[in-house]
Amino acid sequence: KQWYQRRVAITAGDIIPVERSKKRSSHDHGTWSSRANTTGRRGAEDEDNLDYEAESESDNMEGGGGEGVQKDPTAFPDPPLEPVGRSRKEDNRALLITNLIRPFTVLQLKTMLSHCGKVKSIWINTIKSRCYAVFSCLEEATRARETLHGAVWPSTSPKRLNVDYAEDERMYSETDGELIGDSIDITVIEEKKEKSTDCDSALIPLL
Repeated sequence: KQWYQRRVAITAGDIIPVERSKKRSSHDHGTWSSRANTTGRRGAEDEDNLDYEAESESDNMEGGGGEGVQKDPTAFPDPPLEPVGRSRKEDNRALLITNLIRPFTVLQLKTMLSHCGKVKSIWINTIKSRCYAVFSCLEEATRARETLHGAVWPSTSPKRLNVDYAEDERMYSETDGELIGDSIDITVIEEKKEKSTDCDSALIPLL
């Protein structure tokens, strides 16, 4: 009987640590599962946040807002708010564009005008405030005038463009003969220059 009691005690003593070990094991497993679930949820939340940030950045880049890529200020401008009225000058495939405000390059200006048609030649003054642009045909020049007169270009400019048909003689004179309008007769211009030169040389200086 004593041997049986001792055997039971020994057996019970051997079993207890095993049961406690199993309990700790199941508790640890539950804790690990809880941590794994928490980590999984955090990972999913982080992925959602990354997706949201990526979408926001994409929207900013497309819309030009925030710190994304903004719209090029020298891109083709929005059309004027009001329709362009009829010009008082004669129709011409050459246009005079004023109210230009830097910064921009001549290439950017020509590229912008090329959206309306083929630009055959272009002239601009030294401070880039006014220019003459000659298109390949009258239709293209008219399209450019109706599209650009009253528009803002570049987008940073505080002024609106003033676009009208050019006067050939004035264009020829202002550009020092670089641009010749359709109505210009070179022989007539040269004769006028010769006459003015002869008159200047005929003047006798007063003593």
